[in-house]
Amino acid sequence: MSTLATLQSPAVVFREDQNFDWRVYTLCGLLQIGVVLGCAQGRAWSVELAVAIAGGLTVGAFLMGFLLHMTTEASPDVIRVWFGWVPIYRRMISISSIRQVEVVTFRPIADYGFWGVGWGRNGERAFFARGNQGVRITMIDGSRLLIGSQRPSALATAIEHAMQPGG
Repeated sequence: MSTLATLQSPAVVFREDQNFDWRVYTLCGLLQIGVVLGCAQGRAWSVELAVAIAGGLTVGAFLMGFLLHMTTEASPDVIRVWFGWVPIYRRMISISSIRQVEVVTFRPIADYGFWGVGWGRNGERAFFARGNQGVRITMIDGSRLLIGSQRPSALATAIEHAMQPGG
């Protein structure tokens, strides 16, 4: 077997790209407006103030455009979840470490506090960008992980298939 063959990643059997819930974008926009108004309050307009405001709006737009995106991929040996077009946060879950998979409905704010990476009251780790459906994964060590999905049945099926011997 060649060295090149060992560097190739396995085929992806499931992929989903999700933008965040509209409320997250609205909140970010309102925060940007607040920053602009806070910078401008009581100050005379100047080049420095205009540059500061433009810079703040640019950074905010960049963060909203490049970070507020979640990708989930499942291959025969691993599940990958990452946030951002350029992955800022990445999590990999080995298929061999999974004991059980189930499709669930959850309450994003009530159960996990907000969208993105969160922790439930029971210690469950969660990754989700929008909606209220996902796949709960119970690991062999008993820990649990929730991956939000707009296609939870397809994600669960891909994981279950990979868990089968020869999957």
